[in-house]
Amino acid sequence: MSDDMAAYRDVFLSESAEHTQAITEGLLALENDPNDLEPVEAVFRGAHSLKGMSATMGYTRTAELTHKMESLMDTVRKREQAADSSLIDLMLRAVDALRELIDDESSGGCTVDVSQVVSAIVARTGSVSPPAATRVAGVSGHVPQSDTQIGALYRVRVTLGESCVLKAVRAYMAIKRLGHMGEVIDTEPGVRQIEDEQFDRSFSVIVRTRESETAIVSALSAISEVDAVDVCVEEAAAPSLADERSAEEHRRASVPKLTETQTVRVSIGHLDSMVNLVGELVIIRSRLDRLAHELDSNELAETLGGLKRISGELQHEVMQTRMVPVGNIFNRFPRMVRDLARDLGRSVSFEMGGLDIELDRTVLDEIGDPIVHLLRNAIDHGIEPEAEREAAGKPARGTVRLEASRDRELVRIIVQDDGKGMDAERIWSKAVERGTVQATDRDSYTRGDILMLTCEPGFSTAEKTTVVSGRGVGMDVVKGKIEYLGGTVTIDSEPGHGSRIVLSLPLTLAIIQSLLVGAGAQVFAVPLSAVTEVLARDEVRLTTVDGAPVVVVRDGSVAPLFRLDEVIGASERRRRMPEEGDHIVLVESAGEIRALAVQHLLGRHEVVIKPLSPLFKDLRGLGGATVLGDGRVAIILDPRTLFGMGA
Repeated sequence: MSDDMAAYRDVFLSESAEHTQAITEGLLALENDPNDLEPVEAVFRGAHSLKGMSATMGYTRTAELTHKMESLMDTVRKREQAADSSLIDLMLRAVDALRELIDDESSGGCTVDVSQVVSAIVARTGSVSPPAATRVAGVSGHVPQSDTQIGALYRVRVTLGESCVLKAVRAYMAIKRLGHMGEVIDTEPGVRQIEDEQFDRSFSVIVRTRESETAIVSALSAISEVDAVDVCVEEAAAPSLADERSAEEHRRASVPKLTETQTVRVSIGHLDSMVNLVGELVIIRSRLDRLAHELDSNELAETLGGLKRISGELQHEVMQTRMVPVGNIFNRFPRMVRDLARDLGRSVSFEMGGLDIELDRTVLDEIGDPIVHLLRNAIDHGIEPEAEREAAGKPARGTVRLEASRDRELVRIIVQDDGKGMDAERIWSKAVERGTVQATDRDSYTRGDILMLTCEPGFSTAEKTTVVSGRGVGMDVVKGKIEYLGGTVTIDSEPGHGSRIVLSLPLTLAIIQSLLVGAGAQVFAVPLSAVTEVLARDEVRLTTVDGAPVVVVRDGSVAPLFRLDEVIGASERRRRMPEEGDHIVLVESAGEIRALAVQHLLGRHEVVIKPLSPLFKDLRGLGGATVLGDGRVAIILDPRTLFGMGA
């Protein structure tokens, strides 16, 4: 490959991944509703775009495969054959082969053989009987088609309602619907004028279609705020061969685009560097803020105010460039769930929600594997076979739902199913059998604690392993990965009523809002996402339970009390009561509230997380470090492990 072409390789790989994903999503949508032409168009466009890109790059085998895929989907688009399960399976096989072929050709290889898939696609495409006029023995080449075969040419005049506000949107919907019914040849006024709403209430579309006038009127009249549809035959000469070849491109060009987004692709490495530089800027800004306060200079304070505003906006914009919708990860799972359910003989309806919730790219890239394992468990161990579900009075088709939601500075990823659930007593018995817990400690474990035992390394209640799950590994890996990212895992399940697993994750790993507290001369940062309330000592009632201090807050709830200097090992661990002048910080972790008594309350600050040395990686309770404005280093506390520190 020449240097010039090599420069476009990364762009090609990125865009080809998007197109193959779009093809997959279109095929899955088509499988759910074989009569909907919208997914057919998405698949056709994806294959067509990949064909052109591959040919430009010189990847001839990829171009050939996508051309065959495009031809097969064209028969579906023309209603010449149905999009049944065998066709969807074939196309999904082709997508898998396409991914392998793209990797092979882009790396200069020639080892991937897709001839079997290509032959199967050609055979399926050729299974459609050609029109009678073209079935002439011994004759090849172009055979002129009649108007009946290529469709009649119509002028369709659409009139919108007087109160229609978004005229361009309604026009776009009408033109796109006509595009599904045939080939849009032209519009009056032109596309640009329609986009800019430079028309009164009416516009015309020239369309070639096999549909009847009645069908056209019915389809467009179903669009909201369309008042009238008039259809008449347009007199025009039969299209030439060149016209037919460019029909698809002309049709797409005739459909107006509501918006045109200009983007530029930036490597994640550049974004990481920008975040690090902005982090340093935040630290310098804090130091200048302290100096301005010490010097008591109004001019410096005023200048610093402008710097804080601009650097704050810069920080926000840089962080936003790293934020990616979770849909970018979620969209790979429908295909996986479909294939897995078929392999295991399960009937599963897969739902997704909160696809527009955003996460830091670094976090998002790490959660794919944990979600895969949870979905596999839900289908393999959760969803029962149809007969078993019907016997239990459940719908034969099980439901698995993957959803994201935002909670303050956290994003929650929820995997839920309506399967057979988890039996806490069976899990407890297995844990006792393995020696994980002592049978005499049963009363000290809640149902939630017992369910979390499934996250112990090597734990499994499966009587036999499968190729999917039940090998005694997985949940411990899920828990370890999520905790590595600064998150938590919670499990809720009842026998016969399904399971709900929640992954709580920080929005970003780079810069966080924190509460600065002090023990002696040392400053610590508590992530603000974990702080539920800050109280003075006289705002709570202090007492003891089994000799250990606890806090009774206003709503009557009780939280165990720990002194900061004790949990960090700065003083002997004796679970002492707080001293006069101490502040009480209520900290939540894994659904539990604990009270932390601190000597100094230094306020809310934005801190840049710096990783600790590998020497401290096994020290529980510490989540990193940060540099304060006065140059001091503050330790960032990890609420998940803090209260067991040094135990």
